[in-house]
Amino acid sequence: MSRPHLSAAAQARSLRRRAGYSLVELMIALTAGALVISSTYFIGAASSRHFQEQQRIGQTQTAVRLAMDMVQRDLARAGYLGTANSATDQRCRAPAFELQAVQFQNDVDNAMIPNAGLNGVSADRLTLVGSYASNDAYFATGLNAAGDSLTLQTSWQAFRRTFGAAPIDATATGPFASVFAPGRVLRIRTQSGNVFYTTITSASPATAAVTFAPGIGVGGLCVGGLADGATVSVLSRIEYRVDNGTGFNSASINPAGGEFVEGTRSFLVRRELTFAGLAVANSESVVLENVVDFNLDFVLDQETNRTLPPSLQRLTGLAAAPLLGSVAAGAVGAAPQRVRSAIVTLSGRTADQDPTFPYIVRAAGDPLTRFKVTVNAAYPGAARVRSLTSEVLLSNLR
Repeated sequence: MSRPHLSAAAQARSLRRRAGYSLVELMIALTAGALVISSTYFIGAASSRHFQEQQRIGQTQTAVRLAMDMVQRDLARAGYLGTANSATDQRCRAPAFELQAVQFQNDVDNAMIPNAGLNGVSADRLTLVGSYASNDAYFATGLNAAGDSLTLQTSWQAFRRTFGAAPIDATATGPFASVFAPGRVLRIRTQSGNVFYTTITSASPATAAVTFAPGIGVGGLCVGGLADGATVSVLSRIEYRVDNGTGFNSASINPAGGEFVEGTRSFLVRRELTFAGLAVANSESVVLENVVDFNLDFVLDQETNRTLPPSLQRLTGLAAAPLLGSVAAGAVGAAPQRVRSAIVTLSGRTADQDPTFPYIVRAAGDPLTRFKVTVNAAYPGAARVRSLTSEVLLSNLR
């Protein structure tokens, strides 16, 4: 019923207000709301993807840095309490095999990195020798009559620092047995300066005695009586190599039904080798997952006359191999004692390809920033790469 005191226009407006929104107005409002919600969703999803990708990049950067720290520490320790080149030592007889603090093989593990050629990357192999099992050298109190077992001075400060005061832990897993493990090399330097290298066969914590082969004999000018006062250090051989999972032989990193899919990923692996070239059981550890480049260059002093100033030269790849030797070929390098530093380049990639990060063919000299894991056209994009390069001084080789 209309109200007589209202005009016709006012009555029409009142009727429209009571009728609510029109269909057109509702459609416009719903469309605008849908656009706002869709925009918020896509912005949120993009932000989430970006955040997750940045997290993966950060994790990769941290993993590469931690791996580089380990390689640096081991490289800096090469030759510690040992020798740069056993052929240059003062000795009465040559050992069964010559020892070198640094050996490497150029590009030997390239096949372990998927699409290494496409991505322009390489994988060297590095072998180091030094006192990695102990921080100290020890004094000998004497040899047995056969010259193949020596007893250590338990009151010496270095001995007590490592193994504690006598009586020491005599268990098979105690510090003494762990340091003097069979297969490692004993470096014995007599008071007259003669050096012997011999392989540990057993250790007796109860008597602080170490047995080795071959024996070094007793008496004479070489040994000097029963070698009382000789210094003794334990040398280990450490290897860094790139593996795709097929070469793992340690159950601790490749358990049955484990997470590794052989052949699809690459790992930088650290392990201990015997001096016969065999892997020490359960010594393997993965230093970097998804490694895509492990490259080594070396700076050598090319001046052989030590009275003259050094002549430093950076040698890459095959140019350095003859001087440092090849473990696989059993070759002994000519002059590892001339190495002054190692230049290490280490790169790792994110776990998967990012479809929004296009792959671009890497030209010679370009930095490694992206990696093509799979060349399947239905799987676009590339993995992101983070790299570090570090020069490590090898002061123990001088």
